[in-house]
Amino acid sequence: MTRALWATFFTTAAMVAIALGIALGVGAPDQGRSSARPRELSGCWELVQGRSPSRPRSKPACRARPRRRRPFEEPTDAGTAGLVALESSLRFGASTAGDFYAQVRPRLVSLTGSCLARQGVALSDRERSVQLLGADAYALVDPDGAPPEDRFKPGVPLSRVHLLLDRLEALGSDR
Repeated sequence: MTRALWATFFTTAAMVAIALGIALGVGAPDQGRSSARPRELSGCWELVQGRSPSRPRSKPACRARPRRRRPFEEPTDAGTAGLVALESSLRFGASTAGDFYAQVRPRLVSLTGSCLARQGVALSDRERSVQLLGADAYALVDPDGAPPEDRFKPGVPLSRVHLLLDRLEALGSDR
């Protein structure tokens, strides 16, 4: 062979080697995996042909780690279990009106009824209850209160529940 033919052969081989190196670099599998699947290397041939790969071949360099949930331990005593259940119902009650009516409101009605009974007032006595609690707080526990028309509307903000509880505590301290 002549010198020109050898030069052409080595130049072509060098270009193919560089092209394959780039193609493997772009389409290389993740370093952490032990073996590459053949379809992941198909991007090499597309690059050699001058086309861009049809899908990305490598994973992004900075990937967010999945959030790990803290292990939830079941409460061992009844008091703690009750508080966990109450916290859960308050969260749901703040999310939708239907959840408030079904989960939080019955607890508040029971609590308010017993606090008012200590004052000698029945929860059904609207005038006296509104006088002691205030109209906003009484609206949350009104025995004649109808279920919400749209149960998926936003629930009752915790600030309103807090207002009712503050009024009930004030009733207890007036004794």
